[in-house]
Amino acid sequence: MNYKLKKISGDASFREFYRLKKNNKSSVIAYAKREKYKNLIIYIIVNNLLNDNKILAPKLIKNYYKESMIEITDFGDKSFFQFIKKKKNKLAN
Repeated sequence: MNYKLKKISGDASFREFYRLKKNNKSSVIAYAKREKYKNLIIYIIVNNLLNDNKILAPKLIKNYYKESMIEITDFGDKSFFQFIKKKKNKLAN
């Protein structure tokens, strides 16, 4: 299996994020340096709640809780800021 792992920007938590590319598919690995429950399990619970209410959020692909990691869907390189700054009417769909 051919794969590449590249660190990507994180958020304001103790999580680190890595883009995993394997066999022409991409996903994100979220790694919790500490507070695994708060930084991984609660993260997935919140994402599930968002998805259940039709709000786009990463979905869990696989958990590696014992290793303090989870694999989630990848939305790509474009940030939300990059997306909205190109829109003419910021409030339109």
